[in-house]
Amino acid sequence: MHQEKTVHCDTCGKQVSYHFNPVNHWKNLFITILTFGIWLPMWLIMTFSPTKMCDECNEPIWDNK
Repeated sequence: MHQEKTVHCDTCGKQVSYHFNPVNHWKNLFITILTFGIWLPMWLIMTFSPTKMCDECNEPIWDNK
């Protein structure tokens, strides 16, 4: 049985399911090359710390814990 995880969305004001937006690695590689590596830390953060996105309103869900 698959149990769906839910979190509280401050925008919607209710418990909602969530998803993570995939990282476009080709776009981030291009930006990293274009900025001579300055973008690399942001790319790594996006890859290893994805943001939860609300399935109802598609806004980011920030954990306040």
